[in-house]
Amino acid sequence: MQTVDKITVKIPWAENKEDFLDSINHTQWVVTTDNELFYNVMGDEDYKVKDKFLVVGQAPHHTTDWLRFFCNENHPEIDFDKEFETKSPGVFARYQERFGYDYMEGINEAIYQTLKEELDKKGYQLPWS
Repeated sequence: MQTVDKITVKIPWAENKEDFLDSINHTQWVVTTDNELFYNVMGDEDYKVKDKFLVVGQAPHHTTDWLRFFCNENHPEIDFDKEFETKSPGVFARYQERFGYDYMEGINEAIYQTLKEELDKKGYQLPWS
């Protein structure tokens, strides 16, 4: 079986994995023709796109998916929908009242792992993989 070398993407705004995790986002990501990785911000497309893909929870419009995943794993005793009244705005605020910001690092790591897997499928790797 032949192994394929992966292209290491460049991340101009982050010097290390910690910086990257602090700025990671669940959105559409692009790899430019210069192999730079960016998350695609509407109207911020001054670069030539070579590849693009979406990193989201269950659906792009579910903003609480990553919090739900984290809560299910770290607070299994909680009924997420009931406890945090997910049919009403303010889910994050209600979660923070109960548990603080314990989810930030976990959510960023989950998004990072999903991003890493998507890059791998397309033949790329992060510089600190």
